[in-house]
Amino acid sequence: MLFEVTQEDSTASLRDLVTLISRSQKLTLRVLAITNSAAYGLAFKVSTLQQAVRILGVREIRLQVILVGTSAALKAVKLPRSFDVSALWLHQLQVAAIAKTLTTFLGGPSGVCGPSAREQDRLNMAPDEAYIAGSLHDLGKPFFAASSPSQWEEVQTAWNRNKQQYFEVEHEFWSMDHAMIGARVLHFWKLPILLTETINWHHMPELAPSHKMAARMLAAANRIAKGDWNVATGLPEEALSLLPEGIDPAALMETIMATLANDSINALMSCVK
Repeated sequence: MLFEVTQEDSTASLRDLVTLISRSQKLTLRVLAITNSAAYGLAFKVSTLQQAVRILGVREIRLQVILVGTSAALKAVKLPRSFDVSALWLHQLQVAAIAKTLTTFLGGPSGVCGPSAREQDRLNMAPDEAYIAGSLHDLGKPFFAASSPSQWEEVQTAWNRNKQQYFEVEHEFWSMDHAMIGARVLHFWKLPILLTETINWHHMPELAPSHKMAARMLAAANRIAKGDWNVATGLPEEALSLLPEGIDPAALMETIMATLANDSINALMSCVK
């Protein structure tokens, strides 16, 4: 319900939004904490939810709704003892930050996938939508682990032994991967098809029947987050190969490095623990 009322086309009033948020003590405390954080640098302390919602804006509220709601959903499922939820969230938030940066580079007014690009090459995804996709892209992993712990353990063992990509091992055992599982969960939660399809195909973007550029962007963000790269080597070639020609790899790398150095990821980790 909260995700729906924070959509761009929602007709919900500020009072409606405040009422819904107030029903969750954790979300209320999180919204107030973010508003009073150093990131906003306010000269006064915000003490009411109505003030906080006005200051943060609908997009930031939507992100917090998703993070708090997803965190609660994961805590409600029984995961294998060896499943590292903190590592999952750290990776997802890193991918989210990188995806937002990539989307700004590719799809902005002057981006190579912006309004002037061919229709099939356009990135019809806003930076905040890319952030949400990144923060949820591996959601299928814990749901797979919770639904079939023994098979999850087998997948982990085979992955560590064979050094294949994780989704390839999943296909061998289950004939599907965590991307598909996560997309189905998010579809059940009524998230937009732009998000569910982008997440569904982030390991095989070339097969995406729609939103192909968004899937390629998310795939690139995922590989950058996992890659071993630095100023000397530049961004991973496998990630750059997913992006269209016309971008400046050095400028992109510099921006991504600045994004990952920002303390916002650590701050958000406290929201999902």
